[in-house]
Amino acid sequence: MPATECPSRREILTGRLSDHPVVAEAHVSSLVVHVRPEQAASARVAMECMPGVEIHAAAAGKLIVTLETESDAEIVTRLNAISLLDGVMSAALVFHHVEADAGSAAGRA
Repeated sequence: MPATECPSRREILTGRLSDHPVVAEAHVSSLVVHVRPEQAASARVAMECMPGVEIHAAAAGKLIVTLETESDAEIVTRLNAISLLDGVMSAALVFHHVEADAGSAAGRA
C-alpha cells in the first residue's frame, strides 16, 4: 500500500503499520481556568512553570490559557495537572487544533 493512503482499520488493529511514516503533530488548545481569587497568583505561577503553558488573560478568578503540546495525551496530562492545583475550581478545554509537521505534510500531499 502506498504511504499516501490512510491505513485501514484492519492494519491499525493488527499493528501492520510499519510502511506508514510517523507524522509529527503540533497540538494547540485553549482552556478557561476558574481559580479562587485569593489563590490566583500561586495558581498562575504554578501554571507558568508547566511546559507549553501560556496565560493570555486573567480577571476576577478566570484565566485564559493556551497549551502547545505534541500529542492529545499531553493535553489531558496538562489539563489534569492544572485541575489539581490548589485554588483551581475548574479547568475546561474550549478549543483544540492539530497540525501535521510541515515536512511530513508536504510528503503526503
